[in-house]
Amino acid sequence: MNVNDLDLTQASRAYGVANTPPFLVRKLQADPGIRALGETCKAEDILKALRSAVAVEPNNAVDAVRPYALLVALWFKPEIEHLKDAAKLSASPYRWFPYVAELLIQNFSPVQRQAIQVPGLLSGPSVSLGSSAPTSTPTIIIAHR
Repeated sequence: MNVNDLDLTQASRAYGVANTPPFLVRKLQADPGIRALGETCKAEDILKALRSAVAVEPNNAVDAVRPYALLVALWFKPEIEHLKDAAKLSASPYRWFPYVAELLIQNFSPVQRQAIQVPGLLSGPSVSLGSSAPTSTPTIIIAHR
């Protein structure tokens, strides 16, 4: 996924009805597109897009929610350094920006990923000739905060 491919339609609707920054943060954290961006894009690329987003006045709801969505994407990263860097940005057109950044930093917890190999229990139909044993061991990846 590319940072520019992020669909902010759902996020802009949440922004339109948000009456508090914590409400907006909860809605953005629940957005699967923002989560996917945070999990697949490099933090440096997200931070670069964030710098560009806060440098201009928003023209519509999508532009208005973009900095907040990018902040939340950084929150999904396993390290906090880029989120802290983002919090230092000057974002005067975005009045909730400092509050949202601080809220995300305060609620940050590192992401841990654990791979669990399940021998033969979840294997697919592939079986080698002459043997009924599975040919591979499936792996389950669990990400949690």
